[in-house]
Amino acid sequence: MKQLLPYRIITFILLPIAAVFGLFTLIMLLAALANPAILLGVFLFASMVIYVIASFIFLQKGIDKNQLCNHSLKDWIRVNAFVSIVYCVLMLLNSVTLLGSPKLLNDTIHEMLSQQQNLMPLPEATYIRIIKGVFYFLAIYSAILLVHIILTFRVLKAYKHMFAEKG
Repeated sequence: MKQLLPYRIITFILLPIAAVFGLFTLIMLLAALANPAILLGVFLFASMVIYVIASFIFLQKGIDKNQLCNHSLKDWIRVNAFVSIVYCVLMLLNSVTLLGSPKLLNDTIHEMLSQQQNLMPLPEATYIRIIKGVFYFLAIYSAILLVHIILTFRVLKAYKHMFAEKG
């Protein structure tokens, strides 16, 4: 059980963030009804949220309570983990690109603000700080989620006996 301590800690760190992202997903889903181009983002967010919840259920039910889990839970974890890997890679690439190039970040924010001047009451420097903070958060979150996914695959392999046979 001690070797699972880092996995447990990371799981409990990811849960509240996944809950917030779940709310964002619902809001994005409503926005996607008006703009279908947003559906890919909704799909990525939903997959990440489903992955975190499914891995938490496996941790609580399969590992802690030593109960057999449905084989479909393992499928949900694996499929959504692969999609979450795509999400993590995209977020890490975006974050590293924008944070590594302050000129690109400043130009992007300046262009965004110039298009929506009436809607932006704060100074440009404030928006730059906010967006940098968001990208730092997303980079850290994505890295933690990637580590969790790697650990989950190891735990799934070690506890494969906890899943009921397909029948």
